[in-house]
Parts: sequence; structure tokens; C-alpha cells
Amino acid sequence: MKNAEFSILIPAYNEAKNIIYTIKETIKVLEEFNPDYELVVADDGSADDTVKKITEFSAGNKKVKLQSYYPNKGKGFALKYGTGFLNGRYILFLDADLDLHPSLINIMYGIMKETNADVVIGSKMHKDSVLNYPEARKMLSSFYYCMVKFLFRLPVKDTQTGIKLFKSEALKACISNVIVRRYAFDLELLLSLYKRGFKIVESPIQLNSKREAGRIGLKDAARMFLDTMHVFWRFYIRKYYG
Repeated sequence: MKNAEFSILIPAYNEAKNIIYTIKETIKVLEEFNPDYELVVADDGSADDTVKKITEFSAGNKKVKLQSYYPNKGKGFALKYGTGFLNGRYILFLDADLDLHPSLINIMYGIMKETNADVVIGSKMHKDSVLNYPEARKMLSSFYYCMVKFLFRLPVKDTQTGIKLFKSEALKACISNVIVRRYAFDLELLLSLYKRGFKIVESPIQLNSKREAGRIGLKDAARMFLDTMHVFWRFYIRKYYG
């Protein structure tokens, strides 16, 4: 495929109920925003009909591609794996559940052009963000923000929101350094970008959670904490990120 202006990467795990609607909504936005795009779904070892549904849909749309592997390895791994197949000048990471609508690319791209940023990340902490999601997730997000601020002093308030826009050269210069496969992937990627001198700017979002409870339970939260400590060790002790 020739290089596209925009690459949209959607990591998916057991999203058979949502994925086609998410793809259709994304196509609708991109056809109006900029029709020079490709949309790649990185399937993270789904055990339901996610792969089947994407395969059937992509047969009728050459802009939609599926890249899959098995077994499940984590969202971070899916993003790193999927990035290797992207050709766009700009790359958007987008969650599969549509809690964050792809129309946010209009705002994020405008901010990127206005500020000459290399990366624009959706942020729940932005003063103009509109949020509708469970209190438990709000508490976890606030705790993690405080921990990240204390440990790393990153110049951003929210590393974990699932929509991010990159200039391709910035992302591809740093993503190979990322080791974390699951929840602390975003933190590690942003640290690598920051240490390499790339400019990161936050964007307001509209978040409308469709789940009464978040995906992250106590076990996942514990794993996220351990992964963050591993990033801390690589950052300060090994000087791994430059």
C-alpha cells in the first residue's frame, strides 16, 4: 500500500460486539476529515468472533486491514506490533470500545498544527475535557497521575487515555524502546518520547464510558503498579531511555 496521510491503529481483544460499529464510525469521520487514510486493527489474540467480523468487513473495504496473532499478549504489545504495519505520515491510536469517539482527531490535529507538537494525547485532566465514567476509574486515574508525577515529572497530566496522535517519525523512533506489554505501555512510550526531545501536548476529550465498571480490577492494578516500577528502574537506574 502507498503511504497514507493518516494511519488509524485500533487494538482489539474480544471486541466482536463493538468492533464493526467502531470501524464504521471511524471511517465516517476519516472520509470527511481526510480520505487519504488506512485503518489497521491489531487483534490481540481474541477468543470470540472479532477476527472473523473484521475479515469479512475488510473484504469489502481496501482501506481496512487486520493484523492478528495468538495468544493474547496485552494492549501495549498490540499497539507496538500494529505500528510496524503502518504507512501514514500521522498515526492515531484509538481504543476499540468507542468510549472516545474518532471525531476527536479534528481537535487533536488542530492542536498539533497550532503548537508544532510531535505528539498530541487525549487527557482526562485537561480543563476542557467532558467526562462520563465510573467513580472507581476516576479514583484510579487520579492516583496513577499523582504517582507518575511524583516518580517521573513528565510534563503531562494523563498518560493513559486511549487516544493519541503522533507524527510517524516520532513514534517509530521510540516505540522499539518500549518493553511493557500491558497497562504501563503508554507511560513508557511517552517517557521515551520525552527523553528523545519530542514535544508532547495534551488535548481535551469527551469520554463517555459504556461500561458500568472499568476493565481494570485489583489484579490488573497490581500488575500496572509493578510494570510502572519496572519502568522506574529502567528510567533512573539503567538510563535505558537515553
